[in-house]
Order: sequence, then C-alpha cells, then structure tokens
Amino acid sequence: MQWTAIIFIMVENGDKAPATKLGKVTALILMFGGLLFISGLTASIASSLTVNQLTNNPNGFNEFKDRAVGTIDKSGTDIFLSEHFFKNLKTYSNVNLGLEDLEKGETKAFLYDEPILKYAIQKDSTFNKIVLLPVKFDVQFYAFGLPKTHIELEQRISQRILEIIETEEWDIALNEYGLAEF
Repeated sequence: MQWTAIIFIMVENGDKAPATKLGKVTALILMFGGLLFISGLTASIASSLTVNQLTNNPNGFNEFKDRAVGTIDKSGTDIFLSEHFFKNLKTYSNVNLGLEDLEKGETKAFLYDEPILKYAIQKDSTFNKIVLLPVKFDVQFYAFGLPKTHIELEQRISQRILEIIETEEWDIALNEYGLAEF
C-alpha cells in the first residue's frame, strides 16, 4: 500500500517495489485500473465537450424552432416538426413552392427529404443560392408492403434489389445524393 501511494504522488518510486508475487499482481492490477480510470475520465470529459459543442451548433436543427420554416403538407416531416414544437411552420403542396418562399425570404428554412431537395435544387437554376445544411433528423428507411401470399413476388423483388445495390451505378447514385453512409 505504501508503494502505491508513493507511485501516485512521486515521479520516481525509488527503492520501493513489491517483492512478493501477490504484491506484483496487485501492483499490476492497480496500474491497469489507474490507466483505465484516467482514460475513462478523459473520454467522458471529451464526450461532454463534444455534446455541448453539437448542442450549441447554430446550424443545428433546434436553432429553427422559433423561426419560420416550411415543409410539405401532411408529410412525415410535417408530423415530426409539429410533434417537436416548431411554432412557425408553413406547409406547401410541393417542394418547388417551398423553395420559392425560402428564396424570397418568407421562410428561414425548408425541411424535407435530402435527396428530393438536392434534386429540386439541381434541376432548377433559380434555387442556386440555396444551401443544404448537413443536419440529419428523424432518419427513415422505406419498404415495400406486400400481402403474405405473394412469396414469389417478394423473392423476385428482393433479388432485383440485391442486384441493383451491387452495381457501380448504385454507389454513384448514393454518393451523388450524400447517402453513401447509409
């Protein structure tokens, strides 16, 4: 015990060292325990600072809760924003109308599916001043709904999907719309 106290408060341990096998094993456990404790403490401090930085990010999703934002009427995004207390929510029948209001300054942001927004902005040159922020929320994955009796159709669709996602064109499409991480 005296040896561990000297190790913790002094740089050198001098002539103090464990002599027995039990003492050496105990010392080894204490050293690794101390190493794990210090690395865990460092990791939790770094994590706390990172979370605070992400929370205070002005480009973040919550920054727009009190501002005028738009989305597509009766969409998943509309429901999500309503449930998360967005106070000044304006809905549109299509993406182009929402982007037009954003361009005019009538809304501060237009929130909707990223690939659809990228496509609309690339397709219409009047939206060239609009920038998509790298903020993701409520990530959704889509599926096909089939009756349980259509097993053969399910297998054909599954096989075709697998064939498509193994192509180079699929990788290009994912990269083009920023979806490669999914």
